[in-house]
Amino acid sequence: MLTVLALATYVVLLVLVIGTATVAVSRYSGRDEPVHWGSFRLTEPDCSRDRSGEVSCLWYGTWTPDDGSRPIRDVEYDGGSLDPEDPPVGDVRTGYRDSDLLDAEPGTVWNADDIDSTWTTPAIVAGVGVLLLTFLIFDWGDAARLRRWRQRRRAKSGR
Repeated sequence: MLTVLALATYVVLLVLVIGTATVAVSRYSGRDEPVHWGSFRLTEPDCSRDRSGEVSCLWYGTWTPDDGSRPIRDVEYDGGSLDPEDPPVGDVRTGYRDSDLLDAEPGTVWNADDIDSTWTTPAIVAGVGVLLLTFLIFDWGDAARLRRWRQRRRAKSGR
């Protein structure tokens, strides 16, 4: 039957697929919600170098809502370049929807061009997870074992 490692891998991948698919569906269905607009101002770039030596940056700053409520600090700007030579400059028009929230305040804001595509990344991750799960089930032989087990069970029950 299934090894413990294979079963643990399947469970982790299944949780990943269900979680990211849920986020994707929630964000996709929330596209009709109103956008909370405001301005993002960069305060802290978070740059790192990968194994190949390439530098990429995440942009953190203060988001000030248009409605005049208090500014929110340590918000990530998603929608610009990761290139360290291309940071967001000045006040950038950004927003979020309630369906994008993981907490009471936004952790990420998007520019006007990307606000309607916040669902695509989790959808892609879910799709890749399904493909990987399917590949592993067939590659590790568990699909064939499951089919043989069902055939033996049917033969015993007389169906």
